[in-house]
This record gives sequence, structure tokens and C-alpha cells, in this order.
Amino acid sequence: MSDITKNIYVILHNVHAVSKVLETVQVVYGLGFQNFVVTKAEGSAAQSGVPDANRLAIKMKKNFMVLPDLKDAIELLEVEEPLLLVSPVLTKERVDLGQLVEQTKTGEKLVLVFSASNSSFSRKEMDLGKCVSLQSKIDIGPSGTAAVILYALSNEIA
Repeated sequence: MSDITKNIYVILHNVHAVSKVLETVQVVYGLGFQNFVVTKAEGSAAQSGVPDANRLAIKMKKNFMVLPDLKDAIELLEVEEPLLLVSPVLTKERVDLGQLVEQTKTGEKLVLVFSASNSSFSRKEMDLGKCVSLQSKIDIGPSGTAAVILYALSNEIA
């Protein structure tokens, strides 16, 4: 699975809480994915969450990046249209797991962006990619959403 997962990047954006960083990084690495990026980390997330996530990445021999903003990550990863996972109340467009699986099998880079902010992405940030959501009654948060999508992907591409 590692050959395919090397082109899948998970970005956690606008995070303030240590717990959101740690929960999400454990989901990403625990399901066998290689690349985790944190953008716009502030407060305790920047002071404790990022160093703890970095420690886990080193221990598990995974890739970890911290960047000041989402735009920086998109530019450095050279991706045209990242998928921004938003609350189901913000978009009618749902994640197409079949399409994601096909995209990963072709070797195309897949960038999944999860907002750790309670207010989701700003309008400006939403314009940076394609906004989709899970088919859920309420927003289940970044680590829950990442777990559902990455688990489904890991089963399909294994």
C-alpha cells in the first residue's frame, strides 16, 4: 500500500487545539498513510501539538510538514485542485470514494484538506480547491472525517 499512499497528502488547516492535531495524525499514520501537513497552527496546537506530531512522524518514519498557510501547502505540493472537506451543511457535493480510489491508482497526487476550525474554511480558502463533504447528518470533525475517508481508501487500494 505504501507505493500508492506516497501521493496522498492529508492537510489539517487552521488548528488551535492539541487534541485535534494528535487525533488526526494518529488516524493518518495509523491507517498507513505517509504524508501529514499542518497549516496555520496557532496557540497550544503550535506549541505542543505540532512537536508531538513531529515526534510521532519521526518514530514511525513518516513525512510531516508545518506551513504557515494553506496556500503555501497547495503551492509546494503542486496540486491544482485539492479536496476541501467541509461540513455537509456547506455543500451538496459529496465525496466520491470511487473517484478518489481511481485517482490514487493512476499515481495522481491527492490532497485532502480538513479544517480544524469550528467555522470551517473561509470563503477565500474555499476558492482554493473543490469543496466536498461526507454524507452525514452533522459535521463529525476533522479526525472523524479523515478516519472515514482514509479507512475507505486504505481498504480499496490495499
